[in-house]
Amino acid sequence: MLILPRIRLFFRLFAIGGVALLASSCSGTVDTDIFSIFGSSKPPLPCPQVEVLPGADTITIFREGQGRDLVDVRFEGVIVPISGLCQYVDDDTAVVVDLVLRIGATKGPAAESQTEEFPFFVAIAEKSGKIIAKKIFYSPIEIVEGRRRGAVQEEIEQRIPLKGLKTGGDYVIIMGFQLTKEQLGLEN
Repeated sequence: MLILPRIRLFFRLFAIGGVALLASSCSGTVDTDIFSIFGSSKPPLPCPQVEVLPGADTITIFREGQGRDLVDVRFEGVIVPISGLCQYVDDDTAVVVDLVLRIGATKGPAAESQTEEFPFFVAIAEKSGKIIAKKIFYSPIEIVEGRRRGAVQEEIEQRIPLKGLKTGGDYVIIMGFQLTKEQLGLEN
């Protein structure tokens, strides 16, 4: 009969295909982690949130003295985070965050030089708001002669040790200009 050879051929092809499928599925290691079907042995751990402190994203530097009008402005600055990358290190007991931020400056009418040093801070806080570390940096910006604006790019690395079950997602990296009491409006 003609049907019997076709059925045998079908079963042979099915058997050969099944053996090939079984052999290919047995190569490599056995991983019972549910996330392995997505190509990773564990879910990615979260990075800390990065924020610029509201009100500390700009700075106005006046000339010495009492005047606080537009004609008294030496420099104005703005700080903006551009990018960031985090990586867990030391068997996930610390997270290292590489931040890139940009500080832009505009020269005002009271500027007596082409360069100004802008103080800024980077702080690490818990999600509750408690600051656990803070460092102040100084970024000199030189404005090219004949221009009013300039900018620099700062690269900063922050290392956060992780205790207990904490991850990078339990922390916030806060940055901004280090403002004086007068710049904050706390002095009259």
